[in-house]
Amino acid sequence: MSPDNSVGTFIESAKSRSISDQAIVGMLTSQGWSEKEVYAALAAYYEHSIGIQVPSRKGSGTAARDAFFYLLIFSTLATWTIALGALSFDLIDRWLADNLFQNAWQSGGYGDYSIASEMAAILISFPIYLLISRIVVRDTSEHPDKLNSPVRKWLTYMALVIAAGIFIGDLITTLTYLLRGELTSRFIAKAAVVMILSGGVFFYYFGGLRKSDEAERIDSWHRDRWLAIVSAVAVSVMVTLGFSNIGAPKRQRWMRADARRVQDLYQLSTGIRAKWKGTEQKLPSNLNELNQTMTRDPETQKSYEYVVRDGRHYALCADFQLVSTQANPTAATTTWAHPAGHYCFELDADRDAGNPNVYPYF
Repeated sequence: MSPDNSVGTFIESAKSRSISDQAIVGMLTSQGWSEKEVYAALAAYYEHSIGIQVPSRKGSGTAARDAFFYLLIFSTLATWTIALGALSFDLIDRWLADNLFQNAWQSGGYGDYSIASEMAAILISFPIYLLISRIVVRDTSEHPDKLNSPVRKWLTYMALVIAAGIFIGDLITTLTYLLRGELTSRFIAKAAVVMILSGGVFFYYFGGLRKSDEAERIDSWHRDRWLAIVSAVAVSVMVTLGFSNIGAPKRQRWMRADARRVQDLYQLSTGIRAKWKGTEQKLPSNLNELNQTMTRDPETQKSYEYVVRDGRHYALCADFQLVSTQANPTAATTTWAHPAGHYCFELDADRDAGNPNVYPYF
């Protein structure tokens, strides 16, 4: 019944001499026995003495459940904080543009794709994080002993280690760009984002690891509420800024369709040029002679317009939803720049029109 027969014998002898439980616990723990082992032996002594089993508290053996909730909390926390930081970095790169460090994908296409992915990660993971955190906070308020749960402490420290690693890595990367000559304003803005996100995580979770009495638990409840409000406001602001930069899903679809149209026309121009080179400098009479599949608009299924001008000159036309934008224009992107609505590209079969590089989604 006891963890060790010698402990059980000692407790029976001590209790027969009216020695208090506290004194027994003190004597045995001083000899290297853990409090858990000693209290288990005392429970076995009292069960044998009074003939009733010590009642176990329902729900106290919920380590697996607690582990599930904390793992879900920290996984969603990592998801939305990393996505929020990445979204902040993308917006900083747009607002504080530095042409020496600006990649083509950051100004559109892949840049919009990246922002959309980050916003999706935030919109999914942040509400789940708030919901599970609320469940855990209410559970610990009803069962304060869970604040000292080994599962909670281990997983929290592991999360803090990961947060520290991300914090250090982001600062190293940001400083690297500064040392390579990136604008100081971009470095300051990105460093501030890293400090705010990492500092918030450390402030909340490291502070929550300490043992709490009743008054501190009330303060902790207020801290939980205010941290939830502040994080919700920050997420709302950043998501709003994200939408203001990439537009609504409908606009993203229009951009994708326009990119597809331009790429189709480029492929057609390549086929026309090959036909011109291979048939003694003669333009095809229609697009069907090219044996290519991209002769129709991806949405309306209307055939692209092909007009033979004179000699080696011709035009390819399509209907566009938006005005094309190129932050870093080249000869190719200038050739394929277009307004909204019906537009014809005037091309020369003897010259390569250049790859417009507007095919970021496929």
